Amino acid sequence: MLNPNIEIKKWFYTNLTSASGLPVYDGYAPNNGVNEYIIMNGRASTQEQGKISYTNGVTIDVDIVIKNSNFGYKRAETISDLILTAINSQTAITLSNGFYASSLVVGAIRNLDALEPSDNIFRTIITYNLIITQN
Repeated sequence: MLNPNIEIKKWFYTNLTSASGLPVYDGYAPNNGVNEYIIMNGRASTQEQGKISYTNGVTIDVDIVIKNSNFGYKRAETISDLILTAINSQTAITLSNGFYASSLVVGAIRNLDALEPSDNIFRTIITYNLIITQN
């Protein structure tokens, strides 16, 4: 059994970049002055062996970060709509090495803001829950 997180991360990176047009970072916030970006984080998986294949419950958080003094939430929610249109429960995901997503569900959508209002940082976090199967 191979680690499905590697392949699903590549798939999400490609599709998030395509859907949003924003830079996508893996697990950390950039320190380069970018005002709009996406962070993929919170990846976790659990593995179970069935009679003929392995299944993995995988969770991925997609964190949309907007630094804007005027319309931060509106912009973050507009980007989340673009992502949810592109990646939703109707999306077929086929990965390399015999992996495929037999289930894709949006587990939660949360809005957060910075601890200091003067920071003008607005975030929308989409949690995806997937079942990845390998034959």
